[in-house]
Amino acid sequence: MASPSAAALVASVSVRRSTIVTALAVAALSAVPVLAIGDGVVDGPATGNEPARREVYTGDVVRVYNVSELKPDVAERAHAAARSAGGTAAITRSASTGMRRVLRGATIVQQAPTGWAYPMGTSVLPTSAIGPLMGFDVSGALSAQQIVMGRRSADLRGARAGDSIELIASSGATITFTIGAVVDDDRVGGTELLLSEAAADRLGIARLSSVLLWGFESRQAIDAELTRQGLVSTSIRIRRTWGPSDPDSTLGMARTKEALGEFAYRISSSGAVSVDAGWYDTFISREGSIGQLTLRSGCHVAVRVALQAAMDEVIAAGLEHTINYAHANTAGGCFVPRFSRLSPNSSIGFLSRHTWGMAIDTNTVGSCQGCAPPDMDCRTVRIFRKHGFAWGGNFLTPDGMHFEWVGEPRDQYVAYPSRYCPNLDGGALRSADPPDQRATLFADDGLIADG
Repeated sequence: MASPSAAALVASVSVRRSTIVTALAVAALSAVPVLAIGDGVVDGPATGNEPARREVYTGDVVRVYNVSELKPDVAERAHAAARSAGGTAAITRSASTGMRRVLRGATIVQQAPTGWAYPMGTSVLPTSAIGPLMGFDVSGALSAQQIVMGRRSADLRGARAGDSIELIASSGATITFTIGAVVDDDRVGGTELLLSEAAADRLGIARLSSVLLWGFESRQAIDAELTRQGLVSTSIRIRRTWGPSDPDSTLGMARTKEALGEFAYRISSSGAVSVDAGWYDTFISREGSIGQLTLRSGCHVAVRVALQAAMDEVIAAGLEHTINYAHANTAGGCFVPRFSRLSPNSSIGFLSRHTWGMAIDTNTVGSCQGCAPPDMDCRTVRIFRKHGFAWGGNFLTPDGMHFEWVGEPRDQYVAYPSRYCPNLDGGALRSADPPDQRATLFADDGLIADG
């Protein structure tokens, strides 16, 4: 299968997107095993003695992406790496899609106030990739009119297969779909909503987000080809299902809502974001300072507890001087409802983690977004990780001022080769056989983690 042509890559963005997606979808389809054939030679036409058997691929998967929308040259090189290693590649898309309501017949299951919506992490894959990677029952539940919902997200709102769901398109129009199936999160990679390309086109979700690679000869073969294609870079992220856990990986949308609650939001004509008063009054605390952190905008109540513990240890360790309180108190959050700085302000834009009151910024000059290397003291970074925060210094666009609550200790993830401030090896959580991370491949869709 030929890679996308050079001519396509120098054409307009829309032409490049169409060319790459089409070429890689065809490549993915050609690699799907649809018929089991024995060792003998087939001589003559096939007969229908046994039904065609499609097999789900259970091996290793790699995801390749860059900051912001997927670059055509990254897509082409990732496809070339997969092909040279004997594997298959497919393009994915992602968005944060607004959901107006869920209906069961005429009964309302969940409904946002008029003019508001619930943000939904949304992943888009060609069905030729969904079948082998997630199950042919999953791909069979998808169409231009049907979508799949992850079980964690469905449980949050009481949704089930057969319900209608109203989503907001990029044009602002409301588009109705049917929930074709509710599927366990570990099968759909942790996303909230899984869409076919045809359904995504109805919503205007055009942002290409990553390349999936699978079916390659071996881990060594794909790693060698990724290197040969120049994809091992500080500007490109490679996620391997067999890789060690990243101490600075962030929570997906569904897990964030499960831990911190789900709000409805709206966007004003100026692009400003507001969240519903009920969620704000329940979860955002403005009870006062934590040490010298005034936190005038407030923090999520669960995050305040962890932040207090982290700051107590920072102070006890004599590291209080490493926190720039002036920066944190004037520009740091926690609670600042807005879009990510790397996201468009639109109905399919990506909300910042500050909208949940789960992140705080400090040292905004020497550790600003894009500053490399960030000047945050690594001892302070490791203390924050210990108390349940990921650090932005290792995002693709370094964001060393940013600490983000994840609700679990991250200071013992010692095997991951962090670019800055790696955890010190205390011997814990090191394993020759790290857990398969396929269950979280798409958890960040809907939120921009790396930048």
